[in-house]
Amino acid sequence: MGRIKILDCTLRDGGYINDWKFGKKAIQDILFNIAKSNTEIIECGFLSNKPYNEELSIFNSVEELNDLVDSDLDNKTMYVAMIAIGEKEINPQFLSDASAGPIGGIRLTFHPSEVDKAFEWGEIIKSKGYKLFMQPVGTTNYTDIQFLKLLEKINRLEPYAFYIVDTLGVMYIKDLLRLVDLVDNNLNTNIRLGYHSHNNLQMAFANAQALTEYKTDREIIVDCSANGMGRGAGNLCSELYMDFLNKNYGCKYDVLPILEIVEQYLAPIFIDSPWGYNSAYFLSAANNCHPNYSSYLMTKHTLSMPAIGSILKQIPTEKKRFFDKKLIESIYQAYQNNAIDDMETVGALRKKLDGKSILVIAPGQSIKTKRKEIIEYINQNKPFVISVNFIPDFVKPDLLFVGNSRRYEDLSDKLDIENTVFTSNIKNLPENAVVVNYSDLISSSIDASDSSGVMLLKLLKKSSVTSVALAGYDGFSKNPLENYYSSKLSGIFDQISLQEKNLAIKTELEELSSKIKMTFVTPSIYSDEGKKENH
Repeated sequence: MGRIKILDCTLRDGGYINDWKFGKKAIQDILFNIAKSNTEIIECGFLSNKPYNEELSIFNSVEELNDLVDSDLDNKTMYVAMIAIGEKEINPQFLSDASAGPIGGIRLTFHPSEVDKAFEWGEIIKSKGYKLFMQPVGTTNYTDIQFLKLLEKINRLEPYAFYIVDTLGVMYIKDLLRLVDLVDNNLNTNIRLGYHSHNNLQMAFANAQALTEYKTDREIIVDCSANGMGRGAGNLCSELYMDFLNKNYGCKYDVLPILEIVEQYLAPIFIDSPWGYNSAYFLSAANNCHPNYSSYLMTKHTLSMPAIGSILKQIPTEKKRFFDKKLIESIYQAYQNNAIDDMETVGALRKKLDGKSILVIAPGQSIKTKRKEIIEYINQNKPFVISVNFIPDFVKPDLLFVGNSRRYEDLSDKLDIENTVFTSNIKNLPENAVVVNYSDLISSSIDASDSSGVMLLKLLKKSSVTSVALAGYDGFSKNPLENYYSSKLSGIFDQISLQEKNLAIKTELEELSSKIKMTFVTPSIYSDEGKKENH
């Protein structure tokens, strides 16, 4: 099917998952296998002004790319790289002229505020002999008038291709085809139309099929990646789209080399840092905002889905397209904060805990793997047991601390209200609930602000507790199923967020340790030894 071409962006868009650390051999093998599959255009990675590291799919010059792909199977494959204005960019004036090497095209991405710069750079790229791909980030955010004016400028520039880029993954078929109609009726016929999708609504494959069936003589380029590897919800899967074209349009793509890439190189990455559709990315798309907003809220594990939706709706329209961590945290804390006077409650807690040995049990997986040790500690020390956001099945806690709305929903029918303390961010509590002020317990650190385990320790400090034993304070690992004693408590994690959260919680505990002596009954990444202490 000559008018449809596939562009594989595994090494570039997929690199958001693993910081582009594929390794030199993997990069070469991936390029070789994609070419072997008969993919027409292969994107090798970013062109950047950063120092070159051969283990990364980020390059400082075209020569570095040419050295990697000099084994092109049939000289029919076009190799391209991306320059992203505002991200890992390199001024194209520093690139050498296009040569007889395999790198024949440059993809240029730009935001609405960068249009003038993009067209200046586009002229430079063309003057150096490269095929120019113009790719406006967040095409769906342009008004029709803005979009048509952009097409007028594109016609004057005459690039090789112009793209519809669904950055936020919000397009259904009718949305895509409406833009395709605008392009097809207003773009010079010699300029190719490209489509880059994100799979927030699981529409990438359906949209690609609809675009394939669109009646036009214009050449169309569809972006995809092996196994859909890409930031957040990921992209259109190369293997799915190839199989569709083979079965319905008589194309001759070889899917097996793509599957080899997935098995040998991408599957291990997926285990550590998964990508693909989930409810967080759906919420982002439904609210037309950057996917990092909802994933940020999801990784907190403190909010119900309706609450996340409510918070996303509070993001100002002009802030939705680009992730602003400070903004979403401020909205989150405002939503959570429901200030109360808890002086009497803290005073009563101080009297209840005075002179007692205290054991705090958090829901880390170690309370299952180290249950025997915890029971031995309880039998030997007879502590006052406080559990955090859950009720252990091997000991009845003397007090339950609930600082998480989602956990309250799970526990509401099992609670002993008289022996439970809630934070004031939790809504719809019974009239006789014991409540402490949430805003006094949260951390100044964005990444640890909502940790119930830290909030309880701060409450104990306010209650004049000077020593506490901790169980189940494991810390967060890459595998979400290893973070809690029950898989029912597991949820969506962003690996970078987890690293930051671990570091922030460790810092909070170190600061608290000057006021409260902490003894770890079970292994914890927050302890000095990272393992159980001897008692």
